[in-house]
Order: sequence, then structure tokens, then C-alpha cells
Amino acid sequence: MSSEKSDKCKIELLYQKRPQKGNKHSFRSKTNSLASYRKDALHEYGKLRVNGTVPNHIVQVNYLVEMPKKEIQALWTKHSRRLRRAGIVARAAVEVTRDKWKQRPVNRVHYHFVAKDDRSPDEMQELFEAVCRSEMDQSAFNVHIFPFKEELGGWQGYMEYFLKIWDDDNILLAKRGLRKYYTINEKQWWTYPDGTPRTIVSIKKEMQQYKIAKKHLKQSERFFEIIKHPPVETEKPTDCAKLIAVLEKETDETLYDWFAILLGKPTVFGTKPPKWLLDYIHKTPKKRFDLFNTLYIVISDTDIPIIRLAFEIYFGCKLE
Repeated sequence: MSSEKSDKCKIELLYQKRPQKGNKHSFRSKTNSLASYRKDALHEYGKLRVNGTVPNHIVQVNYLVEMPKKEIQALWTKHSRRLRRAGIVARAAVEVTRDKWKQRPVNRVHYHFVAKDDRSPDEMQELFEAVCRSEMDQSAFNVHIFPFKEELGGWQGYMEYFLKIWDDDNILLAKRGLRKYYTINEKQWWTYPDGTPRTIVSIKKEMQQYKIAKKHLKQSERFFEIIKHPPVETEKPTDCAKLIAVLEKETDETLYDWFAILLGKPTVFGTKPPKWLLDYIHKTPKKRFDLFNTLYIVISDTDIPIIRLAFEIYFGCKLE
């Protein structure tokens, strides 16, 4: 490969730097706009809600090196073939990786698998690592296995995080880039509750019957409307006293940076966020919703000019 071609591969972006926001009437495409991505993600959400397969493992495979799209696609072809032969039954979603602050994208990807398998977490770890090592150096990837947490709603509660339904969570893949969703052993994944295989056509008919996607699209639109224009009386957080006690210990500058991180906007004061903000909150939509509301109310009262200016620049609104 010539040095010119090599340099081109290095700078090939796997994501969109400035994706269009679009609107709810946008053509349904995962990469057309944030709004159209969400419509498509909600369509996928409906399929997963209707599907009878309930996974019991979360597998995350991180690529630790930058690779061009074609190389990632070639690896997926080989990895998925090995996983299929090993009997893995799973749905997978590819995501652009964020930096250590969970804020800005870096030009690498990772896969989230939700798998139904009788193997233990250690056996799943060993299997996925062996599959990756077949084509990659050990230093170029890592594998993590997680259980579904029943206290957070199990598989049903994990779906929104898996699909990145909220547009502040999602970094759009490049147009004409990588696929978003994949299936391993499709006939065993799409089933009725009793495990009998079913067709995608039957799933789509059931989705129309329950109108799952439409219902949750309305919920997500209402969520963002509340964030932009909070009502006079807002619902209290799940544990209001504890949340307020935590926030009262922090400065307005710190709270602004937390708010920005949650919305995927640039921080202004270089705050190092706590681990619970980076990891736990992003996986719990209800608690995140409560934190959004409370943070917004607290920040709205600030008298620090730079915070008020940052809201105008990054959020397009003035604090009243």
C-alpha cells in the first residue's frame, strides 16, 4: 500500500462530525439525520420488543486501533462466521467509540452483542477472545461480558441503551459506511416466546398491531421537549434528597460540565466527571431523566456569565 493510500485510510472518518438534526418527517435512514436515525432505532426497538428471544449475556467487543471501513467489514465477515459456527445466537449493534470522558467521538468502533447462550460468562469471554485472536493481535481488541441487571429492568430496560434511541446518545455512522445492526444465527434469534422460529414479516405485523414504535417515538419527543422547556412543576427524582445532597456539594461550573456531558456537548470548565456519571447514568434512562431535570433547574439560577453564555452557544437557548 502506498503512503498516500495509507494516509487516506488513517483519516477516513467512520462517523459524521456534524450530522443533520432533521425532523420526525425525515426519510427513515440510519445515517440521514439524528431524527431519522431515531425513527429507525424505534423501529428496531419494536422488533426486539415483539421478538420472543430473551438474551442473557451482554458482550462488548472494543477495537483499540483505528481501521478503515473495509477492514472492519472484512473482520466482521470472518468473526460472525466463526460465531455462527460456534452456535452463538445474538443481535449486535456497532457504535462509534467515545473518548475517556464519554463525550467526543474517536475514530474507532465497538460492538454490543446481546446473546442467548447457556455458556457461562467465562466461557463466553474465552470464545469471543478466541474468535477475535483468529484475525487480530491481542493488543488490538478487548472483550467484556456483562449480565443483564434485573434491578434496571433486565433485557427490556437495556433496549434503549443498546439502540441509542436518544439522539444525544448516538454518534451517527458515516453515510455509506458501516451497517448498524447484525444478527448471528437469525433463525434462532427471531422467535415466538416458545422458541419457535418466526419471520420478520410476522414481527412487523405484530409491531403494527401494538404500535410500539409510534408510542415510544411520542415518549422520546416529550422527553426532549421537557429538557428544553421544563414545566413549572417537574417530577421529583427517584431519590430526590440524595440527588440534591450530591449536587449541593458541587460548584455551578461542575454542574454545568455534568449537564454538558449528559447531552454530549463540550465541557467548559474541564471537570473530571465521577464514574457513576460516565457509566451508570447512561444506562438508566429514568435516573438520567431525573438528573437532567434537577441539573437544569439548578443551573437556571446561576449568576455566572460564562455558563449563561455557554447555554446560548451550545444549547441555543437563553437561561431565564
